[in-house]
Amino acid sequence: MRIMPFRGYRYNLAKIGKLDDVISPPYDQYQQGLDDLLYARHPYNVSRIIMNKESPQDGFTNNRYSRSKALVNQWIHEGVFVQDERPALYPYFQQYCVSGQRTRLRKGFIALGEVTDYDRRIVLPHERTLSKPKQDRLNLLRASLADTGLVLVLYSDPEGKIEALLDSLTSCAADMEALDLHGEVNQLWKTEDPHVIEALQSLMSDKRVIIADGHHRYEVALAFREEALPRAPENQHWGLYAYKLMSFVRLESAGITIFPIHRLVKNVAGFNSEDLLRRLSEDFEIKNEIAPGGEKSSLAERYLDEARQLGNRGENAFVLYLPSIGKMALLCFRKAAAQRQAWPADKTQAWRKLDISVLQTVVLDRLLGIGEKQLTEQSNLEYISEFREAIQMTDQKGLQCALLLNATPIEQVKEVVEAGDLLPQKSTHFHPKLMEGLVFAKHV
Repeated sequence: MRIMPFRGYRYNLAKIGKLDDVISPPYDQYQQGLDDLLYARHPYNVSRIIMNKESPQDGFTNNRYSRSKALVNQWIHEGVFVQDERPALYPYFQQYCVSGQRTRLRKGFIALGEVTDYDRRIVLPHERTLSKPKQDRLNLLRASLADTGLVLVLYSDPEGKIEALLDSLTSCAADMEALDLHGEVNQLWKTEDPHVIEALQSLMSDKRVIIADGHHRYEVALAFREEALPRAPENQHWGLYAYKLMSFVRLESAGITIFPIHRLVKNVAGFNSEDLLRRLSEDFEIKNEIAPGGEKSSLAERYLDEARQLGNRGENAFVLYLPSIGKMALLCFRKAAAQRQAWPADKTQAWRKLDISVLQTVVLDRLLGIGEKQLTEQSNLEYISEFREAIQMTDQKGLQCALLLNATPIEQVKEVVEAGDLLPQKSTHFHPKLMEGLVFAKHV
């Protein structure tokens, strides 16, 4: 993997005051009025660039993308954003807690990573993407020329040499520190030392990386590279768009946390809860109980814990909530049933071992008719990472059922990717999200 330092743009703290108020989660986290909340936090919040609001008067020359471009240029001109004088790499650490456990620390560094086609097997995707978000992000990059959104990529380093080097660079106070909306600590340092940069480049030179989060952003960079490179002869800086802003994190790090993404089912014609349970019993061992209102979450938590224990023994298991009959069910896939399934012909054995693959193939596709077309159109599923919220949303919105999963282990992600396969869409939620507004690149 070829990496490069860059002259990053960062907020001028003398202009904005508190960094907490101007950073933002990535655009794909903008749900339920988050953009309004971020807009209200500060007039210079980076959300105004990465997700400018649409207007009924939008046209070809005046639209959300042209307004983002104008803001980037205006804020640079006003000194809200200041560009570092020399090319640098930026160690980026995130401190966070999960469910009251002790603090975890995810250690990474930000650099420009070379954008290469997937078939070169240097940058490996781990799940499929949809086209609509990519077009939106491409329009923004074309207009603003600002590379703001980080791609989280994982590199393997069993000996921890890169993390050891990062530790030596971060023993002093961070150059920038901010709390995100969840109270998690984001710390950024800067290193311009050519010897350190050369050492990191050398350590990364023989590595492949796996995209953990930011597939859409990476594929937008692939597309924009083809538009930018023909312009490099007129201005060599256009050639830098053959690289993408990435945060590099060690695959073996104890700081990696993956949340599951639960499926909420809606709009399936002829859906019947009792009939679904009966049909599921052909392929699954089922344990189910009536779930009284106040005990739904505790029962789901208990079943998810049992499913996790089954997973540790090599079984596939997940939880089904059927609100119309008030039942919570633990589903354990029978090994004999795996032999008679019509698995997608192009999928590897590693893919077939995933809980999410069993759920998608057997339950969603075969039993509920939610196949590739419906997944692409996003007509029958909603997604959420927290199981209590999943149950609550299923009840409040009158949805047909909820399918609750445990997180996909990082070892399984690696196994599937290295087998040359992709996980189903929305298989993993790497936590915490990388914040936008700490540093970005703009080459012309």
